[in-house]
Amino acid sequence: MSIAREVRVDIGGKSYIVASDDKYLEHIENGFEPDMVKLFRTVASDSEVILDIGANIGCTALLFGELSKNVYAFEPSQTTFAFLERNISRSGLKNVSPQNMGLGAEPGEYTLTFAPSNRSGGFVSNQTQASAGHTVEKIVIRQMDEVLKSLNVSRVDFVKIDVEGFEGHVLRGAAKTLATCRPVVVLELNHWCLNAFQRTSIPDFFDLLRSIFPILLAVDGSSYLNLHDQSDSYIVMYHHILHMRFPNILAAF
Repeated sequence: MSIAREVRVDIGGKSYIVASDDKYLEHIENGFEPDMVKLFRTVASDSEVILDIGANIGCTALLFGELSKNVYAFEPSQTTFAFLERNISRSGLKNVSPQNMGLGAEPGEYTLTFAPSNRSGGFVSNQTQASAGHTVEKIVIRQMDEVLKSLNVSRVDFVKIDVEGFEGHVLRGAAKTLATCRPVVVLELNHWCLNAFQRTSIPDFFDLLRSIFPILLAVDGSSYLNLHDQSDSYIVMYHHILHMRFPNILAAF
C-alpha cells in the first residue's frame, strides 16, 4: 500500500476532506461522480434510513448523511474500514454508522481480494483467484435480515449496493427486508465482475432482478431503459457488455 494522504473532494456540492492510500483519490479530486450523485439525490433524498452496502472509504456514505436521517455504511475490509471511520469522523456527521462487515446470503468468514492501488475493486469469489500482487484479507459476511434485526432497524427506505459482482448474494440474504420495507435500491451493473467472480451472465442477473423487483430500470446518465421490456434489455446488454454503458440499475416495488 502507498502512504495515506488526504484530499478535499466535492461530494454533491459540499466539500469534504477524504483520506485513503490508493489511486481512488486521483479519480475523485475534481468531484465525486456527478451522475451518481444526481441519481442518489433524485431517489434517496429525505429518506429515514439508508443502507450503503460496499461503502469503501465513505464518499457515498457522506452524501447519504446529508440526504437521510440515518445511514448504515457496510464495509468488510478492516483496513478500508479504518479509512471509512476516519472520513466519517472528520466530516462531523453524527448520523452515519459504520459497520465492519459484508452482507450476503450465507453468513461466515470469507476472503476479500483487491489490488493495492484500488480498494474500491475488492471482490469476494470462491471460483476465481486474482493474479500475484493483490491484497487478500479475511472478512466477515452476515445476512442483511439478521443484521438489521440485531441493530433494531425496522425501516429501510433506500439501499445502495456496489459489491463487485456480489449483488445477487446480498439480495438473497435480504429477502425479508425487501418484502417488508420495499425500499428503492440502486445496484452497480458490472459484467466483468459478475462473470469473472461469480460466473453469472448478464441475462441470468437480469432474471434474478426481475424475480424480485416489479420496477427495474438501467440507468446511464440521464438515459434509462426498462429491464422488464425485452427490447430495452437487449439494448442495455449490448451497450453495457461492449461499451460499459448503463453502470447502474434502479430497482423498486
